[in-house]
Amino acid sequence: MKKWWLLLSVLAIWILLGLILFARSGTAAAADNTSLTSGLRIVSMSPNLTEILFALGLDERIAGVTSDSDWPAAALDKPKVGTFWQPNLEAIIANAPDLVVTLDISRHINLATRLRRVGCGVLTIKLETISNLFAAIAQIGDAAQRHSQAERLLSDLGAKLDNLKAAESGDRPRVLWVVQRQPLRVAGPNTFINELLEIAGGENAVGDTPYKYPPLGAEEVYAAEVDVIIETAMGQTDLAELREEAIEYWSRYESVPAVRKGRIYVINDDTVSRLGPRIVEGVEAIAALLASAQNEE
Repeated sequence: MKKWWLLLSVLAIWILLGLILFARSGTAAAADNTSLTSGLRIVSMSPNLTEILFALGLDERIAGVTSDSDWPAAALDKPKVGTFWQPNLEAIIANAPDLVVTLDISRHINLATRLRRVGCGVLTIKLETISNLFAAIAQIGDAAQRHSQAERLLSDLGAKLDNLKAAESGDRPRVLWVVQRQPLRVAGPNTFINELLEIAGGENAVGDTPYKYPPLGAEEVYAAEVDVIIETAMGQTDLAELREEAIEYWSRYESVPAVRKGRIYVINDDTVSRLGPRIVEGVEAIAALLASAQNEE
């Protein structure tokens, strides 16, 4: 009889420990500042988050990425878990992640809630400004216990951006950053694109607006007195051909200074549309276009 009581007691203890561990894992999954061991498996739900993970040296810990995560090249070989806009819950869970890194957007918030319900750890990142990027690198570094790597990356990014900052004095060209042509939609002042423009030495031609990417009519384009027009190319490599197309499109606005002087450019969106570690390359590319525009005086 005593033997049976002893076995039952041991069993009860194991059950209690299991419940405690389950409760702790649920708490960890619900916390956005989850900190895990070095053996964790991470799933990234955004291309720029994927780039941060690789920049922190977490290559071997990445268990899955979205199908639109195409940089660095090693990301192409990682298991896919849907797209940025259409995450695949089943594929995420199948990769047995300890931590899923998501963005603070409605679609990802819903995904995070569902993942936490099944016991997955979730780190939700706000990523809309350059300061958000620095905070995101620190957060991911903390969660993945890559503190020294995060500090080095932050120091490197900060130094490079400081070196690229244009002088406050002098004329700054007014730039219209085109997100799409039809209907015409541009980057407003409350975007990280605006921050990149200012660091590179430009000024956003769009004034105060409640919209991050406001639509513009013809009258607003004329009134903006645009010196430079920059469009982005998604997945396109023949920028010269795309620039010719852009020049043809904008010819209808012949009295706009940028059009009259031929200051219309197309830039690869890879480093300027993703708020990630490669924004330094994006600023350099923008600065080169603005310098080219000045040389075309």
